[in-house]
Amino acid sequence: MSLFNFLQIFFVCLLGAMSPGPSMVVVINNAIFKNRYNGILTSIGHGIGIGMYAFFAVAGVGLIIKTNMILFNGIKIISIFFLIYMGIKSILSKNNLDFSQGNNKEGLSSFIQGFIISILNPKIFIWFVAIYSQFMSSENDLVFNSYLVFTASIVDATWYIFLTFIVTSDIVLRFLKNKSIIIHRVIGILFIIISAILLIDIMK
Repeated sequence: MSLFNFLQIFFVCLLGAMSPGPSMVVVINNAIFKNRYNGILTSIGHGIGIGMYAFFAVAGVGLIIKTNMILFNGIKIISIFFLIYMGIKSILSKNNLDFSQGNNKEGLSSFIQGFIISILNPKIFIWFVAIYSQFMSSENDLVFNSYLVFTASIVDATWYIFLTFIVTSDIVLRFLKNKSIIIHRVIGILFIIISAILLIDIMK
């Protein structure tokens, strides 16, 4: 594998991870309202989900999803209900910001949320099929295909962990500390707006 191919795949995965969307909102929500530890676990869960999508795309399963609109739309509908649930939960929340690094009891829940929000986004399938198709060949060996999968997973998780550290830095937290309820409402509304956009997309 040439250095050029290495950099191509790396930056494509990085740009995909940096794209704003539901995943970014979930990670930021858990990082701010639970703590940095939970934000990191959400990021790792999301990265594993992305890695699974990359594997399915490399294995050709993404093509099945792309051509089966019933399955594709079914996954999208489930994702909409999940986002609506997250939105309502955030809007109704009256919890203050919890910056305690020792409060790790919700770690598993955060990990699962990160994993679910990536798995319940079938557009990631299409994205990987479209992007990785230019790198796929019958001549690819196991090492190259493994690189395609692990790069997507590691780059995604690393980006969101980096984002977690940014939003939980002392400067940001001091700014947010007295605005807990407002932030809950804003994040909840973002979830609802994203859900509405996805629903409109299905109904087209």
